[in-house]
Amino acid sequence: MTDVWRLPAIATWEKSCGKHPTQKPLALLTRIILSSTKKGAWILDPFAGSSTTGIASNLIGRRFLGIEKEKEFAEMGKNRKIEIENVGKFNEYRNKIKDIAVADFFEPTNMVCEEGYDYGLPF
Repeated sequence: MTDVWRLPAIATWEKSCGKHPTQKPLALLTRIILSSTKKGAWILDPFAGSSTTGIASNLIGRRFLGIEKEKEFAEMGKNRKIEIENVGKFNEYRNKIKDIAVADFFEPTNMVCEEGYDYGLPF
């Protein structure tokens, strides 16, 4: 990994449930989490906003706990989580983030998002 990361800006598909004023690109949070944690690790975001960190965590097999005091943004995050509970959306999101394919090459995942399956995540 280089010391300069060139990542796309927030894509339209990342705003499907609304947009937080300081929302970060999903590819950025995914890369940060991949570079600093192992599968199954807990990720804490005490200022969760629209839960981009939570979505990234869920897509790559990490557990997530987010805290957000603004009801509007907490609802946005909840809706984003519900959106990726759909197997098609889950896989679509994973396929759009290049770092996930690279990480899976080095550490294959057994995690499959199945509709109705509860992974025991608080998010």
